[in-house]
Amino acid sequence: MIGTFLKRLLLLVLFLALQVLVLNHVQILGYATPMVCVYFILLFPLGTPRWQILTWGFLIGLLQDIFTNTPGMNAASLTLVAMIQPAILKTFSSRDTEDNEESLPPSAGTMDWSHFLRYVAVAVITQQIVFYLLEAFSFFNLLEILINIGGGSLMSFFFIWALEGVRMGGAKKNSR
Repeated sequence: MIGTFLKRLLLLVLFLALQVLVLNHVQILGYATPMVCVYFILLFPLGTPRWQILTWGFLIGLLQDIFTNTPGMNAASLTLVAMIQPAILKTFSSRDTEDNEESLPPSAGTMDWSHFLRYVAVAVITQQIVFYLLEAFSFFNLLEILINIGGGSLMSFFFIWALEGVRMGGAKKNSR
């Protein structure tokens, strides 16, 4: 229990540092910024209590808001993703995965790459839509909002894909 908490706390610090120190300075033509803190929420197993996922999602969103001066936008978008994470995970995991590996964190190894990437895509797009709609708070410049959502979603998706590849590579080394 304490080991899991400390591992998650370390992951939170790592993802927050990566987001604040590196990824917030990566942009394509001033529009798209990758946001990988959603990956932290996606790593919760199916059996995790919802209140715990919501608390962690709100916490990482609030900390990101504090460091990036985005009042409540990350907290709102990541809390929404945390709220729907179990439903998305159930949708994209197979029946045998649900029954046998309820305590294992979702990964490309436990789910299959195609199911995992769909799971990530739905969560990332949801987070990006909420974030950029809250940022704009209107539909006045709809094209710019759609470019931000599309570009940010693609960049976030590819960064998470790369992080998962690194994570799976480390898991393969540890299993040998």
